[in-house]
Amino acid sequence: MTRPPTDPEIALDVYVRSRQLELASSLEHKKAIYLDIKFWIILRDVVTGVRNDPVDFELLSLLREGIGEEKIFCPISDSTFAELLKKADVKSREVTADLIDELSLGITLIPFHLRPGTELAHFLHSALTPNEVYPLNQLVWSKLSYVMGFLHPRGTPFDSATELKMQEMFFEHMWTLSMREMVDRIGDHALPDPERFDALAARLNELNTQHAGDLRNFMQTYENEVHGILDVFMEVAIDIVSQMVQLKYGEGHQLSPEQRKEEGKRLHNLFFAAFKTERAKDALPTLHILASLHAAIRWNRQQRLKANDFLDFQHATAALGYCDAFFTERPLRALVTASHLALDRRYGCDVIASPEDAVAYLRGLLVVPPEKRTEGPI
Repeated sequence: MTRPPTDPEIALDVYVRSRQLELASSLEHKKAIYLDIKFWIILRDVVTGVRNDPVDFELLSLLREGIGEEKIFCPISDSTFAELLKKADVKSREVTADLIDELSLGITLIPFHLRPGTELAHFLHSALTPNEVYPLNQLVWSKLSYVMGFLHPRGTPFDSATELKMQEMFFEHMWTLSMREMVDRIGDHALPDPERFDALAARLNELNTQHAGDLRNFMQTYENEVHGILDVFMEVAIDIVSQMVQLKYGEGHQLSPEQRKEEGKRLHNLFFAAFKTERAKDALPTLHILASLHAAIRWNRQQRLKANDFLDFQHATAALGYCDAFFTERPLRALVTASHLALDRRYGCDVIASPEDAVAYLRGLLVVPPEKRTEGPI
């Protein structure tokens, strides 16, 4: 027996999901071009007059052309937002925020910590009720104000119906908030810790060195990483199954701690076996991309993880998994396009590392006549 649709929590989730689906529908015929922070900085420097290379000017011009023709948009992710806040210069942050508002159309992917759960839930529901799930790529888009995830006012002194209405009104207000407004409100009060990944990189490098002799080939290395990543997200998978049970049988059917433990073992084995198939790698892009990139670093015994690699990998999961093109740094392009990974080919994402190649890509996409191209200050 399914819980009644009048349940306030379900009603709010349904409301939010409906807005996400509307947003996804509006993007259906647009190409998603993901820019990492390198390209946002190039565009910012064009606007502020720091750069005067004709190629850089044309890059911004073509992006604006594509936005104007409703052919493209440049979504961000929580990783972009974190790197934007790292910039100490307030003016630089403001200019970059204005560019993000203009080129992203106010659109972001749901945050990194939510995407694996969304993919796992979609994978499980698709296996059980394939005709009752929305396409995965319709479930991952959101607006800039929710770049770090959905938050709703709770615990108000009002009855549940009134609180739900307030939550919906609050959501609609936040749904329209711009990146510039967010940056102005946050100021310097929520700057990310620049050293938060340093300790993790050092610890993983130490473990990789200790176990380097255990690795026989790249596939074994990849499978080790799959095991590790599944361990990280297994509680999420158990929660998904628990919710499925409750939706079907009611609140009284909750998994006990012992059942959760057993379910975790079963799900781990199920997903690990699934990752031996192409279908799972296609259906769970965030997990496959993460496992592949970490495995590639471990297998290359001369390479060590750096703190910034974690943000780069998060950019890669966002861009490769859900976008049509990824403008990034040369080392990351070389990694994701390496023949033993071929992540660009698996997910149909063009990976580009230079402004010249980005301009060529956009020219082909927009078919802009030479006489209409802008090659000077904008």
